[in-house]
Amino acid sequence: MALDSIFEQNKKYEKSFFLRLLEKARKDYPDSISFIDDLTSKLKNNPTYKLIFKEELQKTFGKINIVSYLVDSGIHIEDSLLSLFRKKLMDSLLPDIEDNNELTSVANEIFYNSKNLDTLRIIPRDRWKNLFEVLYEDTPEENFKSSISIIQNQLLQAISILTVRITGGFSDKEMMRYSNEVNYLDNPFSKLSIQVSNIVENPQAGFDMLEIKESILKCKQMLNDILTQKDYKGISLKVAAKLNRLQQQLVRLQSILNSYNELRTHGIISFYSLAAKKWTEFYAPKNFMSNQLSSTVYLITFLVTYHNGKTGEKYITQTAKEYNKMFWTACGGGFIVAFLCFIKTGIGNIHGTSPLFKAFFFSLNYAIGFSTIYLTHMTLATKQPSMTAARLAQSLVPKSGSDLNIKDFTTLFAQLVRSQMIAFLGNVVAGFVVSLGIFYLLSNVLGIEVIKYSKAYHYWEEVVTMDWHIFYFGCIAGVFLFLSGLISGMTINSQRFNNIPERIYNHPILKKSFSERRRRRISNWFEKNMGGVVGNVAFGFMMGCAFLVGDFTGQPFDIRHITFVSGNFAIGIGGMNYHFDVGPMIIGFIAIFMVGWCNFLVSFTLSLLMAMRSNNIPFYKIFSMVSHTFKAFFRNPLPFFVPPLWTKTKKEA
Repeated sequence: MALDSIFEQNKKYEKSFFLRLLEKARKDYPDSISFIDDLTSKLKNNPTYKLIFKEELQKTFGKINIVSYLVDSGIHIEDSLLSLFRKKLMDSLLPDIEDNNELTSVANEIFYNSKNLDTLRIIPRDRWKNLFEVLYEDTPEENFKSSISIIQNQLLQAISILTVRITGGFSDKEMMRYSNEVNYLDNPFSKLSIQVSNIVENPQAGFDMLEIKESILKCKQMLNDILTQKDYKGISLKVAAKLNRLQQQLVRLQSILNSYNELRTHGIISFYSLAAKKWTEFYAPKNFMSNQLSSTVYLITFLVTYHNGKTGEKYITQTAKEYNKMFWTACGGGFIVAFLCFIKTGIGNIHGTSPLFKAFFFSLNYAIGFSTIYLTHMTLATKQPSMTAARLAQSLVPKSGSDLNIKDFTTLFAQLVRSQMIAFLGNVVAGFVVSLGIFYLLSNVLGIEVIKYSKAYHYWEEVVTMDWHIFYFGCIAGVFLFLSGLISGMTINSQRFNNIPERIYNHPILKKSFSERRRRRISNWFEKNMGGVVGNVAFGFMMGCAFLVGDFTGQPFDIRHITFVSGNFAIGIGGMNYHFDVGPMIIGFIAIFMVGWCNFLVSFTLSLLMAMRSNNIPFYKIFSMVSHTFKAFFRNPLPFFVPPLWTKTKKEA
C-alpha cells in the first residue's frame, strides 16, 4: 500500500511525481530492489497506475535533450581549480538558468538529494527491464518509431561530439611531443575517428562493435604509453589532466556506442533498461568539486612519486656495508648541522632586528646547510621518508593478481626503519659531540659569549622535561619534510618536461664561453641535482619562517628537528657550565629520539598515503600493512634494527 498514495495524489507538477516516488522508496522500503519489484507489480496489476506512470514519463522525458548530459556530465573539465572554484561560487550566489528540456536539468532536480542517486544506482538492469516490459507490454512497436528515431539522432550527435573532442585533444601541440614517433595518419585515434564517421554518415549500415572496442582499447594503451614517457620526458599537470580527461571520454564514448548498438539491435525496451542502469553512473553529483580536487591531487602525486621513488632507493640500506656507510654519512650530516645551530643562535642574538629579518637569515642558514648536506652526499635523518615512501608504495603493487605484495613491503619497511635508526644515531652523535666541541672552542678557548644562560636553560629544559611542544613542533617539521619531497619531485618532473638540461647545454652564451664537454657537465649537474637543491632550499625556508606563523597568530607554531634539537641540547649544556647529570642526560636523549620519530612518522605517513594514491592502492589497505608489519616485528625484530651481518650483496639481503 506504500505506493498507492503516490498514484492517488496525481498532481500536475512536472517532475515532482518522481521525487515523491523516490522519497517513498527511501522511507517505506528496506532496499531499492524491494521498491522496484513492488512498483513493477503495482503497474502490472493496475492499468490506472500504469497509465499515470506513462503520462508522467512522457511529461518529463518525452521531449528531453540528452546530448549535453551524455558528453559533459561527470567528465572532468579542463579549467584550473581556481576557475572551477570561482564558477562554483558564482553559481551558488546566482544560480545558472537551466533549460528544462535538458536531461542534465532533470537529473539535477531528481538527484539534488544524493540519496535518490544512491537509490537508483543499486537497482540491477534486469529489474529495470522487467519494469519497462510491464509498462509497454500493450504498446505496439510502430508507436516507438518516432522515439527511436529521435533517440538515435541524439546518440549519434553525442558520439560525434565526443569523437571530435577526443581526436582534437590528442592532436594538441603538447600531446604531439609524446607521439612524434607515430604516424599520425595511422594511429588509433585517427582510425577511431574514421570508424565513428562511417557510423554517423551511414546509421542504417551495420558496424562491428568488437572492432570499435578494439580501437578504443588501443587509444587507451597509447595514452598509457604517453604516461610511461614521463619518466624521461617529464609531463606537465595540464597534460596529465588532459590524459585523464581523454581516458574518461573514451570510456564514455564506448558506453554511448553500446547504448546505440543496444537500441539498434535489441529494441527500445532493452535500451531503456540499459540507459536507466548505466546513465545514472554518468551523473556528476554535488561533490563534483571535491572529485575534481581529488583527481588533481592524484595527478600531482602521479607526477612526483616516480622520481621520489627512484631517489629514495639510495636511502634504504640492505647490506651491512650500506648500513655502515649510512652511519658515517649521517655523522657528516650531523657535523654540518652543528655549525648551522651556532649560526642560527648567533643570528638570534642580534638585537634590534625584526622577526622578518631573523626569518630570512634563519631560512638562508637552513637552505645553505641542507643543500650542502645534499651536494656533499651526506645524510640528514628524516629527509629520507618523503623519498622512500614512494619506493615502498611501488613495492606494494602486485606483480600478478589483485592482492597487494605486503611481504615485499614489510621487508623493505624493515630495511627503511633500520636505515632511519642508524641515521638518527649518526646525526645525534655527531650533532651533539661537534656542537659541544665548538661551544668549548668559542667559549673556553676564545672567550666568546655564545649564549645567555636563560636561553641555554630553555634549550636544556624543553628536552629534559619532555615538553609536549617539542613533539608537536616535530610533527610540523615532518609536514615540511613531506612538502619538500613533493617540491623536489615536481621540480624534477618540470625540468624534464621543459627539457631544461638540453636548453642549458645549447644556450648561446654558454656556447661562446665553454667547451662542449664543459657544457655537458653543467647540464648533467643541473639534471642530477636541481630537484634536490630546490627541495632542500624550500625545506630551509619553511623551517626558517615557521616561527612567524606562531608570532602572527599567537598560537604555538614552530619546528623541531632531531639533529637540531641534539645540537641545541649540547649548546644548552655548555651554556649551563657543562651541566652533565646522568638522569637528565638519559631523559634528554630519549626525548631527542622521540622528536626524530615524530619527524619520521608524520613525513613517512603523508608520503606513503600520497604514493598509495598515485598507485591506486586504497587507503584502507594500510591497516593490513600495519598488521602484517607488527607481526613480522614481533616474530623477528632484529632486521628492524640491524642488517644481517654476513650480507655482501643486495640479493643476499
